[in-house]
Amino acid sequence: MDINQVRFGNFSIGNSGARQAKEERPEESKAEELRKESISTFNPEKMLGAMETQGLQNLAQVNIVSKKEVNPAEFLTEDRIADIEAMMGEFETGVGKIADVLEEEFPMLSADNRLAFAAHIFAAE
Repeated sequence: MDINQVRFGNFSIGNSGARQAKEERPEESKAEELRKESISTFNPEKMLGAMETQGLQNLAQVNIVSKKEVNPAEFLTEDRIADIEAMMGEFETGVGKIADVLEEEFPMLSADNRLAFAAHIFAAE
């Protein structure tokens, strides 16, 4: 900022740098020419190759863990295990009944969609 320039919000008094902007325009035209040149020399094959390389560099590593069975008795009491088994039995029975009705009413639904829809309806009840 010039020592003679005073600013009030968006307004300024004094040398606003307008002359300096006019002098810098030839440099801006050079930048515009470089931009046009880079656009005209764009090679989509190189771009796709770079994207493919980047994708290969960013592959996630998955560690395969052996399956380990969980024993609920280590975490829950026998009463709680019996309650959960009873609730799951009610859930499976309720979803099965609703899925049977959906199969009769909407035979075009796939089995997965029918079961998902039935589970949603059962959960809403």
